[in-house]
Amino acid sequence: MLGVVFGALYILVCQAAGCLAAAWLAVGFAAGFAIVLLVLAVLVFRPLNALIRRSRAELGGRDTQAGGRPRDQLRELEELLTALVALFKTEDRAEHAARLDLVRLRAHNRQLVEVGDIGQEINAALPYRETIDRSLERAKTFLRADFVAFLRSDDEPHSFALEGSLGVRSRSVSADCCAERPDCPIRRALVDGETVRTSGHACTLYPHTMTHQLALPFTVETVGAMTLLATGTSQHDFDALSDEALVALRGHLHGALSNARKYDSIRRQVVTDHLTRLYNRRYYMNRAAEELERSLREQAPLSIVMIDIDHFKQFNDTYGHATGDRVLQAVAAILQEAVRTTDTCARHGGEEFTLLLPNTPGDNAMFMANRVRRTLGETRFTGLGLPREAAITISAGVATCPRDATTVEELLELADRALYRAKAAGRDQAFQYEHEVGTSSPG
Repeated sequence: MLGVVFGALYILVCQAAGCLAAAWLAVGFAAGFAIVLLVLAVLVFRPLNALIRRSRAELGGRDTQAGGRPRDQLRELEELLTALVALFKTEDRAEHAARLDLVRLRAHNRQLVEVGDIGQEINAALPYRETIDRSLERAKTFLRADFVAFLRSDDEPHSFALEGSLGVRSRSVSADCCAERPDCPIRRALVDGETVRTSGHACTLYPHTMTHQLALPFTVETVGAMTLLATGTSQHDFDALSDEALVALRGHLHGALSNARKYDSIRRQVVTDHLTRLYNRRYYMNRAAEELERSLREQAPLSIVMIDIDHFKQFNDTYGHATGDRVLQAVAAILQEAVRTTDTCARHGGEEFTLLLPNTPGDNAMFMANRVRRTLGETRFTGLGLPREAAITISAGVATCPRDATTVEELLELADRALYRAKAAGRDQAFQYEHEVGTSSPG
C-alpha cells in the first residue's frame, strides 16, 4: 500500500516537472520510501511484534511461524484482541458474581444485626404475656409476615395450644388442624428440630390466601416445645432470610420466653402467699392504694371485704395442721373463682382473707360475700380429711369508699369492725359497716 502511494506521487510529479528530472525524482522517492519503511519498522512493527510475543507468552500461545509462511501481524493482533476481550468478559462475570456475593453478605449481616436488636428488646425483664406480645410484634416485622403465632405442644399427642397470635382478626383461631394433618409444618419443625419452609399448606390458623409458611421450633423452660409460625402471601421475603439469622432468632426466643417465665415465677414468689397462692398482704396494700386513688379521681365506688374462717383453730386442734392448711387452700380456691379479673384476692394473715373490689358499691360487695359464704357452707370437703358432717363457714365484713372512708387503712379497720360484729352475731354471716350501732344489715 505504501509503495503504491509513492508510485502515484512519482507519476504526478514527473508529469509536472518533465522527464529531465525524472531520474532524480525516482532516486528521491526511493530514498523517501526507504526512510519511511525504516521509521515504521523501528517505531511501529518492532514494538508491535514485541507486544504480540509478550501477550502470547502471557496467554500461553505460540510465537512461531505457521507452516513456514510469513507471520501476519494484523491477524495475530486480531486474535490477541479477541482473547483479551474474552478475558475481560470472564473477569466481568467473576466481578459481577463477587458483587452479588457481597450484596448477599451485607444483607445477611443486616439481618443478624436486626435479630440482635430484637434479642436485646425481648430479653428485657418483662412478664411472660408481655414478652409473648412483644416477640410476636418484632418477629412479624422482621420476617415480613402477614400472620405470626406461638404454638406450644399440648399434653395430648400431636396437639397444640395457641399461646398468642398477631396479624389476623378472627373470632375463632384454631390449631386443631395441626393435630390432624401429617404434613403440618409445625409438627415437622418440632420432630426435625429445624426450620421448615413450606408452600400451599392449608390451616384453620390463618386465611387460605397465605400460601407460604415458615416454622421455627424452640423450647421454653417450664413450658416445653414451642413453634413460631409465620405465614404470608409472598415467598420472596421468606427466601431472603438467611439460615443463620433464623437460628439466631430461635435462640433469642428461647432465652427471652424462658427468662420471662422465671421472672413471673420470682415475681409470684415475692407477691404471693406460698400456701394459698393468693396475693400477700404487701401486694394487696400497694394495689389497694392504687385503686383507691383511681376511685377518688373517677368518683367510682370501691369496696373492701374482710373474711375470716369460723372456728379455724378447731380444725387444727381436731384434725391436725396439715388438714388446717388444706382448709385454707380450699377457701382460697373458692375465693379466687368468685372474684373478677379486675378484683384482688389476698391472704391477709392466718385464717383471714381480704378482697379488693374496684367499681363495686357496698350492696354488690355484700352479695359476693354472701355468695361465697353459701358456697362454702353447702360444700362438703371430705377430700381434705374432714368428716362429712364437718362444714367450713366464714364471717365477712364490708366497707366502701367513699361511703365509709377514703383511705385504705380506715377501710380495712371499718371492714374488720363489721367482720367482728358478724362473729358476735353468731358467725356464718356477712355485715356491711354502719356508722350507727344496731343498723347493720346481716346477709
